[in-house]
Amino acid sequence: MLNIPLSGIKKVEAIVNSSNEYISLSQGALKVGGIPEQIKNYIQEVLKTDKSDYYQSAWGILKLREKLAQVVSENNNINLNINNIIVTHGAIGALSTIFLTLLEAGDEVIIPEPTYPAYEKLVKLARANAVFVSMAQDNKWELNIEKIKQATTSKTKIIIFSNPNNPLGIIIPENIIKELLSWCEENKIYLIIDEAYRDYIYNNNYNSSAKFVNESNYFINVNTFSKSMGMSGWRVGYMVIPESLNIPLGAMQDALLNCTNVPSQYAALFALDHPEFTQEFSLIVKNNLNILENKLQNLVNKNIFSYQKPAGGFFVFLKTDYPDAEVLSEQILRQAKVGLIAGKYFGASGKSYLRLCFARNPEVLIEGLDRINNFFGKI
Repeated sequence: MLNIPLSGIKKVEAIVNSSNEYISLSQGALKVGGIPEQIKNYIQEVLKTDKSDYYQSAWGILKLREKLAQVVSENNNINLNINNIIVTHGAIGALSTIFLTLLEAGDEVIIPEPTYPAYEKLVKLARANAVFVSMAQDNKWELNIEKIKQATTSKTKIIIFSNPNNPLGIIIPENIIKELLSWCEENKIYLIIDEAYRDYIYNNNYNSSAKFVNESNYFINVNTFSKSMGMSGWRVGYMVIPESLNIPLGAMQDALLNCTNVPSQYAALFALDHPEFTQEFSLIVKNNLNILENKLQNLVNKNIFSYQKPAGGFFVFLKTDYPDAEVLSEQILRQAKVGLIAGKYFGASGKSYLRLCFARNPEVLIEGLDRINNFFGKI
């Protein structure tokens, strides 16, 4: 039996969702008002027809793939076609398809950490082994290529990380990605970059890695509509791939899913045609970061927390003086009724940290941060 434990994130979120007295700053979902009404109204019209009633291509509906090829090409000054695009069951569906296609039992996947914990679970699903490499570097977080090279063996098949990073909020510079990809090509290792948080950038120093798909047969870019358009419950994403992987990845997704959720694909297509409906999401989250910094300043001054300001994404990774911050997260959950995630769930180097998600309606975020401040005022 394959034993994959339930995520620590999901355990906290289950408690938070059990009662209205709790506030969730835990799960990494965008909750700033929900999917715009225009998109919901459009889907109601679609459902009055038979457009979404039947099986569609395992690669995704043609119009959505065409639109994605166009948008990604224009945004990155490259030339993609539909064979570079596969629509997926969110980013998780993309990664499941990729891992089950590329990995064999006993292969190794290098995962720089702290990291999104689902990566390790998907590696296990493919009967492969995760190899973690810490991004801790001189009292800050950054990707060190030399550490990755030292962790590589003849069994290494994939290197994967998110950019902007979850949970750190750091951005891996383009020159580092280019250097790493060059080395991956030499060693026939696939480099996969998850860009779920690409629409939440705060320092204007970010370039999508999708452009590298045209340059290498060993590069895959993964994206989702969960964060950019608030569609986490609708389960739709996509991968940008070299054409050489189109058939094997599409065939694997066909075996796994038959096809991705069809109404969600039409919703994503409509949202891409109307970016004005969702553009306020990034503005709200950016303003939330300012709220967060102001509300945390008192706790930083008291040396209760310290953190590296995120350059992207919608998380802060808070350093505590607890050897295992899960103890603190449980106290805050029980006494302040606020859900945070213990850093150890993102990797060993995060054990003394807490992850806080600030992608919430501002009033919810303010209430949650006030409760945390009050909690520390009482102890």
